[in-house]
Parts: sequence; C-alpha cells; structure tokens
Amino acid sequence: GVTVTGAFDDASASMLGGVTVTDNTTDELLAHETVGWDVLVYTPPERAYSAEADVARCRQLAPVADLVAELALGGEHARAMTVNGLAFCAALGFSPDPLLVAMDAAAGVSLSGTGPSFTAIGEREALETVRDRWAKREGRTWLTTTQTEGARIT
Repeated sequence: GVTVTGAFDDASASMLGGVTVTDNTTDELLAHETVGWDVLVYTPPERAYSAEADVARCRQLAPVADLVAELALGGEHARAMTVNGLAFCAALGFSPDPLLVAMDAAAGVSLSGTGPSFTAIGEREALETVRDRWAKREGRTWLTTTQTEGARIT
C-alpha cells in the first residue's frame, strides 16, 4: 500500500517478502502471499519526499483505499496496485503518463511509495516492451524480480 508515513506496510513487505496487505491504522497484517513476479522500475531524475506529501489530499482517497484493499484481499494484486497508483498520482500531483503507457502490456502498474518512481509487473517479455517505452524518458529503468524470502539478519 501507499501511505504518507510508509511505515508498517513497507516494513511488513521488507520483513516477509512477497505481497502484504496491511491496515496501517492498527499495524495489522491482513494478508501475506509469496509471489514470484518480474518487476520493472522507472525512476525519473526529479526527487520527491514523503514530508512534502499533501496529507489532506491523500486522506480523501479513503474510499479508493477501501476498494484497493478489497481487490488485494481478493487476490487481485495487479488490479489493486493499478487503481492505487492512478489514485495516488492524482492525489500527489504526479503525471500518470508512465502508468498509462504501460497498462496495455503490464499486468499491473503503480506509483511507488509517494513517488516519483513507478513500477510495473507482468511477464518479462511484456515488461521489456514497457522498458523500451520508459527508457525514452529521462531517468533510470531496471528489470528485477520480487523478493520472496524477506529480510535476513546475518
């Protein structure tokens, strides 16, 4: 999920790996699923900071967040991330264009955190198509995979 604080949802995904669905108001883990996805990340050169996010605009997305939670808890992770990403682009003032140019090829697309990075998931070949599109923009793209094991202290 995307939150202004980015605390519990990010921590749970980092610690457990895979996909986590959380209630950040109660720090409750609602669901965890191991996935092995190919992931494409695009980071434009500009920077954004969570402290600069318009909290009031983000709070207006509560009904959308409920829909996203329903989708995610129903196993529709790609649709959930796409709805979430488009909504938070609007709330945080980011152009949704990187998402829109990827939607026909990727299974799911989203804004990463409070921006400005974008992510896409899907079949590797489809993501290579998206990578070619995103590479025409200033910034950096990289193709990777999800982590399934979570963090380990060594």
